[in-house]
Amino acid sequence: MTPFDNRLRMPFFSGTAFALLFRGIASKRLVLLALTLALLPALNGCLGNDQKASGPPPAPVRTATVDRADVPRLLHVVGNVRASASVGVRPRVAGEIQQVHFTEGQDVQEGQPLITIDPRPFAAILREKRGMLAKSQAQLNKALDDMARYGKLVGDGYVSREAYEQTATQAAALRATVQSDKAAEESAALDLAYCTVVAPISGRVGALSVDKGNMVKSSDATPIVTIDTLSPIYVGFSVPEAHLPIILDRMAVESVTVTATPTGAQPEQGVLTLVDNTVDTRTGTIRLRATFENADRHLWPGQFVQVELPLGMGEQVLTVPSRAVQSGRDESYVYVVDKDNHAAYRAVKPLFEHKGVSVVEGSLAEGEQVVIEGQVRLAPGLPVKVVE
Repeated sequence: MTPFDNRLRMPFFSGTAFALLFRGIASKRLVLLALTLALLPALNGCLGNDQKASGPPPAPVRTATVDRADVPRLLHVVGNVRASASVGVRPRVAGEIQQVHFTEGQDVQEGQPLITIDPRPFAAILREKRGMLAKSQAQLNKALDDMARYGKLVGDGYVSREAYEQTATQAAALRATVQSDKAAEESAALDLAYCTVVAPISGRVGALSVDKGNMVKSSDATPIVTIDTLSPIYVGFSVPEAHLPIILDRMAVESVTVTATPTGAQPEQGVLTLVDNTVDTRTGTIRLRATFENADRHLWPGQFVQVELPLGMGEQVLTVPSRAVQSGRDESYVYVVDKDNHAAYRAVKPLFEHKGVSVVEGSLAEGEQVVIEGQVRLAPGLPVKVVE
């Protein structure tokens, strides 16, 4: 046998040589595997150092100290002004407006004439009803005389009992007719009186919706004019239901003063006069109403005002700057810087605010540092850096 095969051109090894060759290759592989295992801890250490070096840098924040203090318990809400009485004036009879007795925007007194509707058709109806009443009254008087005369004759036997009863029945029917005609006359007189539309309340009239010469009727949807009472006037507003017990307790003891400040005007003083009988389950608030004299007409219906409702003094309550309190989906919260300079999430319940300070309840302690600037970059557990 030759050392090389002519067909395959491959070197020929004996069994012993092949075993020695395989044993040498396996030894090299074992050496490489041992070196790799020995270097793994060092590689892991290097990777860990790289990860630590690539972590998020501390977020710069400004902080303030959680404090306890006596704070006036003032509720600040937005209120809406409305008239203490408002009436849309509509006619009670149909007809043409003959005359308007007021100027748009002026003050009117209760009972003052506002417009006159053409009275002539109603005066004619009244005369007709009076004529019918006079006729039925005359017929009744004749029937009563007949009944009295027949009453004497039936006793003497000159007329029958049946004839007497007929006169009595006729008198009773005519008496009912007279009553009906009197009611018709009264109704016609009322319609004639309604031709003069008077102010049902005292107040300020608005714009006239129907001009002189137009036809009006009692079924019109739009009132001829609206009258609003501006003095006194109401301011309605809502407060969280958590304040309801304090409000009711104060109203039971004394009058609760309310301040309303219109935009660009001086504050007006009023008195809390109404607490609604139901808490709004959708918003968790209750509706209140204050009454203001409004002698100078600084408050106007439909106006929005800033309302201040004093509810006594909060003694040694927990306070934080108002800008530290953030609003979440389900609750309010603040971020606190812990001893390791990491951001910590704390849920709080704001009670009221006064001059940039919020009174809160929650898992806060006096002396802790709350974040007042830089919250947008924070998340629980992130490192922070307090800057001045």
